[in-house]
Amino acid sequence: MKTLTDWIQEFQLENIFPAHYFEKLQVKSFSAGECICQQGQDLQALSYFVQGKIKIVRRLFNGKEHILDIQDKPTIIGDIEFLTNQQTVSSVIALEKSWIIQLPLENNKNMLLQDPLFLLKLGQGLAQSLYEQNIRASTNLSYTVKERLASHILAIQKGGTFQLELSTLADSFGVSYRHLLRVIGEFIALGLIRKQKPYYHIVDSKQLSRWQIKE
Repeated sequence: MKTLTDWIQEFQLENIFPAHYFEKLQVKSFSAGECICQQGQDLQALSYFVQGKIKIVRRLFNGKEHILDIQDKPTIIGDIEFLTNQQTVSSVIALEKSWIIQLPLENNKNMLLQDPLFLLKLGQGLAQSLYEQNIRASTNLSYTVKERLASHILAIQKGGTFQLELSTLADSFGVSYRHLLRVIGEFIALGLIRKQKPYYHIVDSKQLSRWQIKE
């Protein structure tokens, strides 16, 4: 089992939390389906997601849930709420076994708000997140579902095999579940991919890559 020191070294946490806070950090794990933080609750800790897969979900006034993002790369959780002093604006839920490094806010918040190095690191993280959100938003506006789906498949496949979380993917693309199914059906009909539950397999990677978004 990894120790806190292992996590600090592997993920260079000094770039997230100044070293003088390391003794306050805690390592926590969450199983699939567990809530890391819940919309509408007070923020108890600043968290850094280091491993696994999570989804960020906002419940709307009509009771429906909208998936804002799916992350499998390290990211800070709670930075907006920390800086704006408000309750959590969305829920973060583990999609698979996930690990979080947490800095409890109890007795630490005022000190953190007066720490220029910590605030600089937090601001840099927020700027990077905003940049990535702008890229995603422009991608959704500029490219077809076929292009986005092909790029997604090629990004997540391992040895030509991949899985699709259809409801979360439809939300992230901003399209209906049915529309996404139709596009997948087209790829199957074209002989680009085939389905063999619970997996999909790439049949013609060359043709599929022609739909891939070119950076």
